[in-house]
Amino acid sequence: MRLLTSLALITIAYAAFSRVNKVHAGRTHARPAAKPEEVQTWEGEGGGLPSGGPGPGVKVAPAAVHDPDLAHGGA
Repeated sequence: MRLLTSLALITIAYAAFSRVNKVHAGRTHARPAAKPEEVQTWEGEGGGLPSGGPGPGVKVAPAAVHDPDLAHGGA
């Protein structure tokens, strides 16, 4: 009876060890090799240029073009 109990315990321990090993290997392979580069933005989150304008290719409403608060980043 002891032999049967020992074999059952060893089998359960082996199954648990192999499962933990598979999960650990999966997590290791899923991790990226290097940290991604930081996102570069101009003037904080808005992505505007240092001059205060929205940049080339960005369409701005005609009212916003003449608004000094919007054209220079606000105060």
